[in-house]
Amino acid sequence: MPVNRKLILIAVVMVIVAGCAGCINPPQEGGSAGNESQVGTAEGNIAMKVGTMPDEATLPYYVAEREGIFAAHGLDVELVPFMSAMERDSALIAGEIDAGENDPVGVLVLRNAGYDAKVVSSELKETPEKMRFAIIASPHSNITSVADLEGKQLAISRNTVMEWIADNLLGNVTVNKIEEKRVPIRMQMLLDNKYEAATLPDPLASYAIYKGATKVISDSELDETIGYTVIVFRGEFINEHPESVTKFLDAYDEAVERINANPENYRNLLVEIAKVPEEIAGSYEMATYMKAQQYPRDNFEKVLSWMQSKDLVTQEILYEDVIYGSAGHD
Repeated sequence: MPVNRKLILIAVVMVIVAGCAGCINPPQEGGSAGNESQVGTAEGNIAMKVGTMPDEATLPYYVAEREGIFAAHGLDVELVPFMSAMERDSALIAGEIDAGENDPVGVLVLRNAGYDAKVVSSELKETPEKMRFAIIASPHSNITSVADLEGKQLAISRNTVMEWIADNLLGNVTVNKIEEKRVPIRMQMLLDNKYEAATLPDPLASYAIYKGATKVISDSELDETIGYTVIVFRGEFINEHPESVTKFLDAYDEAVERINANPENYRNLLVEIAKVPEEIAGSYEMATYMKAQQYPRDNFEKVLSWMQSKDLVTQEILYEDVIYGSAGHD
């Protein structure tokens, strides 16, 4: 990609996805990627840099790295932590990382801006036993149901996966959406009764409940899955090293098997990478991880339609162009 075009794309996406930075903590020193990744090592393993977030979804990445699973599958993987989605996506565009965790809203923002990001697998989703996102009411409010939210304040981050989740949880209920991109501050203002309600991701949702807030509704209570995260690779990297995707997903699956077989063995690591507050670290519900599988078309179409209705997507975007493996790829 010519340098000028790369710089233009970075600028465009940074403006569009600025709201996504509020999905986690603000940027901190040391959260950027460094130099562009180089493929190939002296040992012949495929080298790649993979972006991670302080999120329980990336636990299999860390297990695969620390227990030598990536190396056993012929990969030399460097995990690069980021503290904001904007930093991570800018690094992906610049080729400073080759892959990483993302969400369907973020991927479609990248695609709409002209960047070739491809989803190679679903990653983690809510289950009936384990929420990923929830609408939480302040400790001193009288809100206990979705109907009670009618006309009330709801703190969110607009035009991000947070708003997609909120709109699905609300159904036909109309709220007064309040913008607060920084999730930890959103939670704290909720606990301080400055907001009547807020949409929060776990583990902060569980922590708010522990501190006396009320869970109004979570994604785990719906009949359909809405809270996917996904594994994304740069299209250019896939084209040059298609075998890397297979190796990565095989290693990912092996890590998932180990976690699901003995989840308590990995609690301390989860607390570390997902920044689980100390007060709930011992009781926090461990997720059941699913093996790599194709991100479903129905969820893609629903997210795309929602984004089009908000003018967040203005380009034609096809499932087959975004989902690696859906159009006969190896």
